Amino acid sequence: MTKIKVLLFCILSIHCFFAFTQNINVRIFSNVKVEEMEFVPSFGNYILIIDSSFEQKIGRKSKINIEKDKDSLTVKLNGELLRKAKRVEFLAQGLKAFFKIDIKTKKEKERRYDDNLIVLPYKDKQIMLINKVNIDNYIAGVVQSEAGGATDNVDFFKLQAICVRNYLYTNMNKHLNEGFNLCDDTHCQAYLSRANKPQVIQGAWNSKAEVIVDANGNIIETLFHANSGGMTVSAEDVWQKPVDYLQPVTDSFSIGMKDYRWEHFIKIRDWLNYFKGKGMNIKNDSIENALLTFSQQDGRKKDIMGIPLTTVRKDFGLKSTFFSVQKWGGEVKLDGRGYGHGVGLSQQGAINMCEQGYEYWQVVEFYYKGAKVVKREDIFNQLNN
Repeated sequence: MTKIKVLLFCILSIHCFFAFTQNINVRIFSNVKVEEMEFVPSFGNYILIIDSSFEQKIGRKSKINIEKDKDSLTVKLNGELLRKAKRVEFLAQGLKAFFKIDIKTKKEKERRYDDNLIVLPYKDKQIMLINKVNIDNYIAGVVQSEAGGATDNVDFFKLQAICVRNYLYTNMNKHLNEGFNLCDDTHCQAYLSRANKPQVIQGAWNSKAEVIVDANGNIIETLFHANSGGMTVSAEDVWQKPVDYLQPVTDSFSIGMKDYRWEHFIKIRDWLNYFKGKGMNIKNDSIENALLTFSQQDGRKKDIMGIPLTTVRKDFGLKSTFFSVQKWGGEVKLDGRGYGHGVGLSQQGAINMCEQGYEYWQVVEFYYKGAKVVKREDIFNQLNN
């Protein structure tokens, strides 16, 4: 078999796999006020369905514009008024189809998504856009949106796809009362486009039906952050809720990576007055000294003089809670490590592990104590299409 035939076979196999999995409804542009949009097929053909009573086949030369008009939608085809509607659906035809969508604002670039689109009237002058997308296309899109530029390592993308699948399973009805399953913002998972990076698509394909479970076989919440700073933290230390598989891990793989070290400077009077506002007597020499010489060089701590480090991080906008303090002229220098809440998997540590040759399941077992990767072929059977 020639290389070209092998490539075509692989592409067709991926398309067939994606075509016959179940769908999920994801609201796209969920954090944007969408008043007008343009739909253009990028690949494949679509059926335009209006209020279940009108159908028309559209191809790549078709441009459909939709905007809100009182309680209805105005639908135009190639600039000509087609009709008013309460619901518009673009239904993909064949093994593979994806579309371009432009919401006609200067701040938002056009995006491309796989599969189907539903357009509904929303509040005020707005419209709601819902991507009815098969689960595996969605997973690949999230992986590319959240980590597509971090590496080219297929095993890392496979790992990320499994984490996305875990989140989807445990949160798939998060917005059900609003008429869709998930949104595309970080409130759920970032989903800003279809996947078109070959390594991402391959990773998603290779992870088919795989999920991460704890020692009892329950699907876990796959929390992750950018960089642990060399040591992860327990869920209990951050959210006061103990979780067996989210325990501290000494993480040498995150050391030296992009977000391993950071610095932040604060005026001494502002630093001390902050803790004064928390009820501390900063005129006490021992308290003042403790605040100006706080150290985590020997390991992560939960608080500074009884104030949770999660609170300090939030109030000062710090990259992490893993920092030490020293006087630096008229300021204090926060010498920090890591980026994020520090619980669970370190993305940059995981990339380092994968690039060193560790298998994706070894990364899972390193960061999630007692957890393992298993196949669950029927995991999404409860989803309604």
